[in-house]
Amino acid sequence: MQSKLKLAKKKCLPEQSMQRLFRLVTGIFLALTLLLMPASQVEAASGESKYIKGESRKVGKGEVFTWVRVDKKTGIPRQLGISVTPNALQGLPADDEQAQAGSLRLKLIDGSPFHNFEYELMFPEEADRTAFSHMGFNWNPEGHGPLPGVFYEPHFDVHFYMATPEYRHSITNDSLADDLHVQNIEPPRPFLPEAYERAPNTSEPRMGTHYADMTSEQLKPGKFDNIFLFGGHDGNVLFWEPMLTRDYLLSKPNFHENIQQPKAFPVSGYYPLSYSVKHNEKTGNIDISLDELTLRASSYPNNVYGVEPCIDSRMADIIFKYRDAKPQGLLIPDKCKSLLPVIEKGLS
Repeated sequence: MQSKLKLAKKKCLPEQSMQRLFRLVTGIFLALTLLLMPASQVEAASGESKYIKGESRKVGKGEVFTWVRVDKKTGIPRQLGISVTPNALQGLPADDEQAQAGSLRLKLIDGSPFHNFEYELMFPEEADRTAFSHMGFNWNPEGHGPLPGVFYEPHFDVHFYMATPEYRHSITNDSLADDLHVQNIEPPRPFLPEAYERAPNTSEPRMGTHYADMTSEQLKPGKFDNIFLFGGHDGNVLFWEPMLTRDYLLSKPNFHENIQQPKAFPVSGYYPLSYSVKHNEKTGNIDISLDELTLRASSYPNNVYGVEPCIDSRMADIIFKYRDAKPQGLLIPDKCKSLLPVIEKGLS
């Protein structure tokens, strides 16, 4: 495990932050305990799940809302997603129409004359142990570039954002100079799956730059209906994204697939191994989710400073919480053990 160490002076946290920290450290401690159990014991310990609904937005004639499914006993997140009601696929704004209340109409800068409509939704507070903070649900009535005959279909961008909304809102990408800037500050390669490359001319305001598996059949003309993308800006990974056509969602899909995995992760938290796009026969909704959420420790590979970063602030919080237990239970590598006294002193 390699992570970035951030030590701060002790300060009083707001009650909400303390509650968030308690849920996070408890969840990770329990998750690491479960990792050492046989599968049968894990199943028994996990118990039932709890479904928690988050923020909703009016989309089309229906709504879209966020949700998280957590272990009922431990609170460890299992699934993170959104649901699209049937009427949300009807009455959507056309390219030249105004945005619905609570959404934004944004000009694309891919060279096309088209727009997209952004609906921002926060995930439930109980999802705060995941790596994702909020949802950017974007409707593209005419599609977008950059590839001819590929993404020019009415579709939705389902952005699971890792960055804060405030940071994302600051992304302009509105000039050639900015695009050149983006090209020269890429995220570390291990933060992206091996087959993923920067898709040219896909740097958009309030999103960032998109990365795709350039070998995917979905990139051939006439093939696109469901593809998984990553996104970044200014050297940071910002989102994981299923991109889905409206026709595909209307087909009542029953889809589940593994996600190609990065070799390293920019921040500690729960990340998905797979994703689903499924028609819910009971509700009629389309549920789009990140599945098999798994705890990952952050790391900063191939840095140029000649140091071995070990622990980010979130993992430092965990060590502080459980330092009187067995810190080795938190899977701290031997090369980082010498930092424990420093961490304890800095956080005490």
